[in-house]
Amino acid sequence: MNEIISNAIARTLSTKGESYFARPAGSSVDGIDVSDGNAVAAFLLAHNWEEVTEEASTLGVRFGSCRYFRAEISADYTGQEGIALLSEISDEDLPNVRIVRGHHGSLELQLSGQSPRPTRVMHLIIGSYESWPNGEVNLDTAGVVTWYPGRLTAPVGMDRATVKFIR
Repeated sequence: MNEIISNAIARTLSTKGESYFARPAGSSVDGIDVSDGNAVAAFLLAHNWEEVTEEASTLGVRFGSCRYFRAEISADYTGQEGIALLSEISDEDLPNVRIVRGHHGSLELQLSGQSPRPTRVMHLIIGSYESWPNGEVNLDTAGVVTWYPGRLTAPVGMDRATVKFIR
């Protein structure tokens, strides 16, 4: 286990609580209760993580100074990628996309009635809890930003998005 990841998970549990790891919407894992943050934290700690920060930078999905990690989901579980890029949503489904305040308080897009895609990989993003989002991420500052099964995707800061009024 990578020490920075175990420190980040422990710091997140102690500062934000176990509910921070819960996943009420989006991607999930068959075989664990993703609404139980303690179970999720134990699940994350049981995996071998490889740093993929450079890949995230190359893909243009890196946020601030966050560090990105990938693990193969162990054989007893199946990841479910419960997201899509907005460009992948059909014209018929676009009117059903909702903007809601998500689990951690930020705005996010949600669409019900879609089937997730099975996946064998998951990602963990850690950032500096001392100086968000651009502080140095090290053993003393690292906390979990998010975790999810599926491909690397970019965070979307919708709080500054423009909303056009219809006349």
